[in-house]
Amino acid sequence: MERKKVLIVEDELIVSKSICLILERKGYDCRTVDSGEEAIEMMKEYAPDIILMDIGLSGKIDGISAAGIIRKQSNKPIIFITDLDNDSVFQQAKSVLPNSYINKPYTDAALLQAVQLAMEQPVQVTISKPQTPLGERVSDGIFVLSGNEYKKVLFIDILYLKASGVFTLMQCSAGKCFKISISSNNVAAQLDYPGLVKASRSYYVNIHRIDSIRNNELIVGNKIVPMSKSCKASVLDRVTKISQK
Repeated sequence: MERKKVLIVEDELIVSKSICLILERKGYDCRTVDSGEEAIEMMKEYAPDIILMDIGLSGKIDGISAAGIIRKQSNKPIIFITDLDNDSVFQQAKSVLPNSYINKPYTDAALLQAVQLAMEQPVQVTISKPQTPLGERVSDGIFVLSGNEYKKVLFIDILYLKASGVFTLMQCSAGKCFKISISSNNVAAQLDYPGLVKASRSYYVNIHRIDSIRNNELIVGNKIVPMSKSCKASVLDRVTKISQK
């Protein structure tokens, strides 16, 4: 019988090895990576039957963002594993349709049961079938009309969106800025990028490009982006913080 393949996305080596050991004892074939970027690349190379995804990854793409990109291409089961015991993070994680959500610390039995159930009851999602093979689709960015041509913008290069009347300013790294003639809410919806989070009525920010946080402000590149009271919690819940006593 062919062994089921499990992709483990975890940046803590000890945790990653522990999960691998637990599953391999039960006959699973495991492959480990420590970043969301590697997980996305590994989907084609390894073709896993299930993905175990840590949310608080330390790379440029967190687990929710990576899972969101993977979900656009695959209906393979995804299980989130996290130590972020927060309802806001849980609600954001739900948006990418995971099969299960496990909080650390967990028992071996709980992990194995979650994997078994996910294998038996895969999530029902509709994957669009492009005319070209799926592997040739662009998944790391979007093309934005600029003048008479479409220019590629990588998701990770987007700093923030700013509402400007009936237009939206998409500010990117290297000083690039695109003026788009639709609302910021519509732009965010079309981007469908899990790393983008609403910071205030006028701003969406890329959580992977936040340089610092102070009071009710975010520093993104050289820009001070205000955080409204209604949006502050959802932004802060997406970053890992270390406080000094």
